[in-house]
Amino acid sequence: MNLIFKKKSYKFVLSTKVKNSKTTYLTKSGWIIKLTSNDKKIGFGEVSPLLEDELKNCAKQLNMIPEHVKVFNLFEQINIFHPCIQSAINSALAEINGKIIFKDNYYFDEIDKTAILLNSENVISDLNEIKKKQSNIGKSVTIKWKVGLKKNHEEEAILEEILSQIDNNIKLRLDANGSWGRKIANRWADILKDNKNIDWLEQPLCFDDLDGLNDLNKKIPIALDESLLKFPTLIDEWEGWQIRRPSQENNPVKLLRELENKKALISISTSFETGIGRRWLYHLSSLQLQGPTPKVPGLAINKFPNSFLFLNDAKKIWDQL
Repeated sequence: MNLIFKKKSYKFVLSTKVKNSKTTYLTKSGWIIKLTSNDKKIGFGEVSPLLEDELKNCAKQLNMIPEHVKVFNLFEQINIFHPCIQSAINSALAEINGKIIFKDNYYFDEIDKTAILLNSENVISDLNEIKKKQSNIGKSVTIKWKVGLKKNHEEEAILEEILSQIDNNIKLRLDANGSWGRKIANRWADILKDNKNIDWLEQPLCFDDLDGLNDLNKKIPIALDESLLKFPTLIDEWEGWQIRRPSQENNPVKLLRELENKKALISISTSFETGIGRRWLYHLSSLQLQGPTPKVPGLAINKFPNSFLFLNDAKKIWDQL
């Protein structure tokens, strides 16, 4: 199959900054790609790297892809490219080949449909606002708190306050982004192991401390994120929760098939994609909710600006870029 390859860059400002133990996100840049087959079928993908050096690498590699290319040659070329480029190409081809068919609406814009990312600088006040909204609709909600940003005794005090304020209608996810050592991670695991509000502790240790992560997973549900990106074989080996980010994996069709086959212990998470990449997030999240271990996805809906970039119509996004 012959293809026409086109790309357009984007950049937007998050409505509020997102801070974790490694970095702070306020702006997001990337590329939308469009593939057109010789029978005029169209597929869109998004190259959505998170770090500055990854952006530079992706820019260089995208410029190496010719406008007119055969599928086989494209696969050969991108095989050594950044996973975000591979993800975008494979996403677009999956759309062309009918491996994924998106719906017009997925309804993830309500408070109880996705995990709510707490403001790291105003955790308790943010929680109180969420509780007010939650009480008005009378539904369960899930909150996510990124830890490892302050001194441990300060965050333990915040944790104590959070646990004293939430009831069974609020689920809690904690994400350390690999910032803790084993001593602190085990301390938090001991504090939380019998708490019914906890969904999981996400990436508490460095991505390569697999022995420590396995030991923690015996105490409390541990979800891997960065470890999966560094060691993709763990996707088939890790027996606990997996935080899956389709735009960062080299082939999101694998994740699509896993969810279609009802694989358990998967949670879908955003890397701050536009509406192009979000189509995959919504579709995969819908499948996850129909699986054996349903959990609301982590889509950070409250962090995105009001922009055409987040429309549900890929063609409209492309045309307005």
